[in-house]
Amino acid sequence: MELNYLKLYFSLTLTGLTIWGADESLDIYRAYVIEQKAEAFAKKLELEAKSLSIRAQTEALRLKKEIAENSRKQRELNEARKNNNKICRFWSKEYRELQSERNKLMMDGACDRANND
Repeated sequence: MELNYLKLYFSLTLTGLTIWGADESLDIYRAYVIEQKAEAFAKKLELEAKSLSIRAQTEALRLKKEIAENSRKQRELNEARKNNNKICRFWSKEYRELQSERNKLMMDGACDRANND
């Protein structure tokens, strides 16, 4: 039996190219799968970052509202203290001018409120 070396060469070359092509196709597919997973992970991270940003903004707004509310309450408390001191001074003056039992009771009550603040 005589071997045809040219046919053997072409068949081995074609076999090698087929195997190489299949291997390259498999590598391309693996790269594609990895790329898809990376894109999905990047989207997930982007959503988490947006979620954290929104939570941080919400918390900042809540804190700002809380600070404003505390400031308003403090202003109201200061106004009440000023008013109590003003009433205490008024009744003290009235008691000094007219030392009646009513004036004394009013002065004591007003000054107690002013001192308890």
